[in-house]
Amino acid sequence: MPNVSVVIPTTGRPSIADAVLSARSQQGTSVHIVVVCDTPEVPQTVRNLGQHIDRVVCTGGGRRGSYARNLGVTHAIPGSHVAFLDDDDTWLPTKLAAQVPALERVAAAGFRPVVSSRILQRKDGAEPLPTPAPAEVIPDGMLPEDYLFRRRHLGIGRQSLPTSTLLTTYELATECRWDETLPRHQDWDWLVRVARLPRVKIVQVKEATAIYTVGSPGSISAGADWRTSWHWAQRWEGVWAPGTFSDFIAAQTLRYALQARDREGVREMVRAIRRNSPPSARNAVLAALGLVPRSTLERVAMRKSKATSSPTRPLETERPH
Repeated sequence: MPNVSVVIPTTGRPSIADAVLSARSQQGTSVHIVVVCDTPEVPQTVRNLGQHIDRVVCTGGGRRGSYARNLGVTHAIPGSHVAFLDDDDTWLPTKLAAQVPALERVAAAGFRPVVSSRILQRKDGAEPLPTPAPAEVIPDGMLPEDYLFRRRHLGIGRQSLPTSTLLTTYELATECRWDETLPRHQDWDWLVRVARLPRVKIVQVKEATAIYTVGSPGSISAGADWRTSWHWAQRWEGVWAPGTFSDFIAAQTLRYALQARDREGVREMVRAIRRNSPPSARNAVLAALGLVPRSTLERVAMRKSKATSSPTRPLETERPH
């Protein structure tokens, strides 16, 4: 029986080929690949991969990533582990070999595991940067919102638990469904909710196991839509620690409102921060960067990472703990 069911949502982008082949090429782990097409019918780019895919299903079109992931989980093999992979990302060959043992160790200790990892980042089809991100993995026992949003690092090393790194059990993937109403922050929302279920433990192996594409064409996360982010954040005001909530508002929704030059949005976000706690210095700086176009910040961050990485020094990774 396959050890891991891999759920890959797609709209048929050409990059789906690299995603599927990277999942099929995993070392030491058998996989059951489920491709969920958020389209009325199977795109030709997916048909071309027929021999590499175990199951193809369609949503009917326009249902978005969370619906597609939930549908994919229903076609996973019961008893297998479940991994998620976006169609513009790829896995390194040792991805599951690094994460499955970590998952099984957490499960053997009596917890229900969610395993993430570091990533390598690329932009516009370029070679991935050699420096793994994030700079710091999630500490043992820390809530995901405190890790992701409090005192965020500037640049590409900031805290992250990317969707394409997530591995969990079939039981947990079935119990905690992705919120199909959300147009953005779907991965953050899933992590925040799954962490509140009994005995769930989130760990992050120190190896880079996936190549993450920054700023894909049509990416929802690339837009400065402060209202959608604010609507999601309001669910958690009074639930998260005040400092965490204010740090999220500063670095995310206030920054978006500044990018959009929306004065009313800026005023509303400032009021939300005042109700809670002053943001950290790092997140206040991120808020101010809303005055700079996102595309400019991404280019600067990628160039800075290239400049600080030695091309002659091999990439050093650490074994999972």
